[in-house]
Amino acid sequence: MIYPTTTAWRRISCLTFGLSYGLLLPLTQVRADSDEEAVEWVRNFRLGGMVALGIKGRFGVNGTLPVSGSNPGATNVSGVNHVFDDGYVKVDDTGNAGGHTGFWGYESASQLSGSTLSFHSTSSLTASGSNTADDAPYVGIDVAYGGKIVDWGMTRIGWEAGFGWLPIQITDSQPLAASFSRTEYQLSLAGSGGSFLPPTAPYHGGSSGVGPLVPDTITSGGTSQINGLITGSRSLDVTLYNLRLGPTFYSSLGSRFGMSFGAGVALGLLDGQYRYNETLVFADSTRAFNSGTANKMDLKYGWYADAMFYYHTGENADLYLGFQYMPLGNTQFGITGRDAELQLDGGLYFMAGIHWPF
Repeated sequence: MIYPTTTAWRRISCLTFGLSYGLLLPLTQVRADSDEEAVEWVRNFRLGGMVALGIKGRFGVNGTLPVSGSNPGATNVSGVNHVFDDGYVKVDDTGNAGGHTGFWGYESASQLSGSTLSFHSTSSLTASGSNTADDAPYVGIDVAYGGKIVDWGMTRIGWEAGFGWLPIQITDSQPLAASFSRTEYQLSLAGSGGSFLPPTAPYHGGSSGVGPLVPDTITSGGTSQINGLITGSRSLDVTLYNLRLGPTFYSSLGSRFGMSFGAGVALGLLDGQYRYNETLVFADSTRAFNSGTANKMDLKYGWYADAMFYYHTGENADLYLGFQYMPLGNTQFGITGRDAELQLDGGLYFMAGIHWPF
């Protein structure tokens, strides 16, 4: 599943709000200058942008974990695909006629020793560490609809149902020290015919079977431990949909201004992905790649409290500015030996947009 970036949503939200404001503001008329008229409406609707702060992600790695990207295949067997950290020996379009293939490649001159080409395959890593990251602000959309229950002097008691849409992307790029289990494999070039000299590294042959041919059988040279670093990134890419319902208290502050307070229950639906895309850097300066994903949907329950301030521009539209606190707890994403936690307990949301009383 591919999600748009937070930067893209930020631009969309700003453009939507700007166009809405530019089109609607010229159509509004000046309100009457009495407090009574400022609270005559019995329904209200608002639409605007939302900026969230205080949302964090914690990323951890602990234990011995498998490594992707390498598939060495069976040894001492012809006609089998072999994929290594630093090269490959695969079956070409001829089916490896005569036990030779042109579909092979390697990365470094250090892999060649005499007539033997060495490859490496990392099967696992062992590491322990965690980090908390925050890529705020996160930008989304705020929508709400409400109505009156009763007037109490210049205060109006009502209800409001709200909806929020917020894409969240958090990335952790902190390097981690690790130990890697790595197996070495050899390919003998002695059977390539004559005094065969392989192309200069890096070399990446194609599948056509045309080009330098090498034997397609590999042998294993044993497994060893090597130290190094895990670099690259681990990220959470999540969309938060929230629903809110609760009472509101609105009060006019004169002919031009008003304010409201609200609180109630909140429901959050999280739809997201934990993704890691890492480079394994070994002590001998060689590298391997490691990646994976885990998808998850989760339902969270919480509460909210908010305060809104309104500027009356005319009969049919207000401008509003507000803030909201909405703790929704934490959600765990994970793959064996890895975990990522989206922390929503500190979520503070700032909203601005257009409010229509009617």
